[in-house]
Amino acid sequence: MKDQKSSHEAYTVIFSPRSITGAWIRRNQATNDLSLLSIEHKRLQHLELERLTLFNPTAIGSLIQTWYQKCNATVPLLFALHGPTTEEHILSLHTAHPNPSHFPVSHAPHLQWKHTYLYSLDHHHIFYLCGIPKPILFQYQLMAIEHHFPLTILTTERMALTHCYRHMYGTAYRRAQLAQSMDTHNNRIERLFFKEDLSRILKLPPDMQLKDNQRLPLLTACGLFVMQGTNNETY
Repeated sequence: MKDQKSSHEAYTVIFSPRSITGAWIRRNQATNDLSLLSIEHKRLQHLELERLTLFNPTAIGSLIQTWYQKCNATVPLLFALHGPTTEEHILSLHTAHPNPSHFPVSHAPHLQWKHTYLYSLDHHHIFYLCGIPKPILFQYQLMAIEHHFPLTILTTERMALTHCYRHMYGTAYRRAQLAQSMDTHNNRIERLFFKEDLSRILKLPPDMQLKDNQRLPLLTACGLFVMQGTNNETY
C-alpha cells in the first residue's frame, strides 16, 4: 500500500459479507468539516464476495473503478472490512503499552493483528483488537495493485468506528465517557452512535434522502477518513 498522509479528499469502500458501499468524502480545509460528495451501494448476488473472500476480484475491482473514476486519480482509497472472517476482541490488560505477546489470543501465523487503546478502568487498560487472515489481506492488496488503486488504509469497520467516535466529540472527547458508553452497549462499538450523530459529523448533499441502512457505512467512512496517518492501527 502507499504511504499514508492526511488528504482533503478520500474515497472509502466498506465491504460486508454480500454488499459493498462506496463514499467520496471531502474535508473543508478552512473549517475542517467533512462533506459527502457521493455514495454508492451494491448488493452482490452471484458470490463475487462471500464472507469477505473475493471470489471474483475482477468484477469487484471493476465496480469500484466505476465509482472511483469520478475522483482525481491521486485521491486515496480507504477500505474497511466487516464480516465473519475477521476476529475482534475487547480485551483488558495490565499494561498500557502492549506488544503482540501481551494479548491472550491465537498467534497463528495466518492472522495479522492490530489494536487501539480505548480507555482505562480500575488499573486495567482496555483495547480493541482485530485480526484479519493474511490471505484475505493479500487478496484486497492484489486487487488494488491490479486496478492501480492508491490504497492507503485497509482495516476493520469497528476500528474505523472507534476513530469516528473520537472525531465526533473532538476536544470534548473523554475516555471515561467512552468507557460508560461501551459498558451500556455491551462493548458493541457500532451501537455507540445515535441516529442524529451522522449529521454532526458529515454534511450531506441537500437533495439526498438518507436511508437508515446507509448511516453505519457513512459513519465508518468518516472514521476511515480521519484515520489517515495512523499507520500503527491499519494493515
